[in-house]
Amino acid sequence: MLTKSFGLAAGLALFTIAASHRTTADIGKPGLTPVPCPDRAWETTDPAFDPLPHAKVSFGQYDGGVYRIEKPDDWNGELVLWAHGYAPEGGPQGGRLRVDTPGGGRGTSPFRQHLIERGFAWAASSYRCNGYVPGTGLLDTIALVDLFTKFNESKAPARVYLTGGSMGGHVTVLGMQEFPTKFAGGLALCASGPGEMDFLSSVGTAAELIAGVRVSDATHDQDVAKLADVLGKPPSYTQKGRQLASVQLQISGGPRPFAMEGLSSRFIENASFAVDDNSKLIWARVATNADTSYAIEDGLGMTAKEINDHVRRKAADREARSDRGPYEEAIPFDGKLERPLLTIHNTGDLYVPISLERTLKHAVDSAGRSPYLVQRIVRSAGHCSFSPQELNRGFDDLVVWARGGSR
Repeated sequence: MLTKSFGLAAGLALFTIAASHRTTADIGKPGLTPVPCPDRAWETTDPAFDPLPHAKVSFGQYDGGVYRIEKPDDWNGELVLWAHGYAPEGGPQGGRLRVDTPGGGRGTSPFRQHLIERGFAWAASSYRCNGYVPGTGLLDTIALVDLFTKFNESKAPARVYLTGGSMGGHVTVLGMQEFPTKFAGGLALCASGPGEMDFLSSVGTAAELIAGVRVSDATHDQDVAKLADVLGKPPSYTQKGRQLASVQLQISGGPRPFAMEGLSSRFIENASFAVDDNSKLIWARVATNADTSYAIEDGLGMTAKEINDHVRRKAADREARSDRGPYEEAIPFDGKLERPLLTIHNTGDLYVPISLERTLKHAVDSAGRSPYLVQRIVRSAGHCSFSPQELNRGFDDLVVWARGGSR
């Protein structure tokens, strides 16, 4: 299942601003400065894997992580870069770096098979750290092109496609923005972005108002238990729980098919997002609900005006969020595409909300680059819960478009 490998996790704001052990000149374009990796030791895992029939593989370590490459015997000359989603940096396994295969997971996926059968080579990286690190993910993913070229007897690919899900979708959109002519096309699946932090902070502050419980890092588990008592759990919502459920649906994109089903796995997790005004953590500094216009269904005992008048507002750190901020991945997308970008999103995604697709479209339209963006919506619940047919068809159509065919 794609869903298992794409998650961001509610702890994505728990980043340290540790000193980075590299410069952007080491592996990527000067000027793209990634958010520093969490300051801890990292252990690489064995990237070995078996090739599919009629294909050859390469795997190993690079400076900081591990990688996998697979090339079919009847290679068509093109390369697909797979950017994985969020990998938690906490817990006993949080320091271990693993590499996914395309489509998620570490074994054979339908998308991996589809690529090899169609003659595409692919490459994937663990990144050099876990956590919410789309900038590092992008630079490490770009570095795979050189690794592939060396494996391929110095023959570079004719075209390179960038794709990934959730945080990997953020990597994809970021790559299409920061390296606008490097990739033939991008396929961004359930893509996150800086607006994800706004959504989670908006839900967290609404939960604080409705439930009367403020979640803090120091007492996180106790606070979450209190929230569950006050709000209930799907499908057994209390009155306050129904209020917050309605707010989550409204600010994530409004009523739509499978939204309630998608909320069932995210309700308490979204509500327990800690919002600290004084945090030094980069993603907490980026997050804001200052411009969120809260809405709620009628007849639930609370009005939108009451919420908007009384909810705690958190401003973004202007230094971290502005166009002159130090980290490109933390700044809203500018929409200045120069190559085809196809996005796919579930209607019932209450983790990375569909409202982020509207934000992306607005940015692209405002930049005058609408011909470079196509967005597809899948009517289903969950985060990145696409069928193999939906994913394969999306990739195939992107390739036709990138090669000069119909948009």
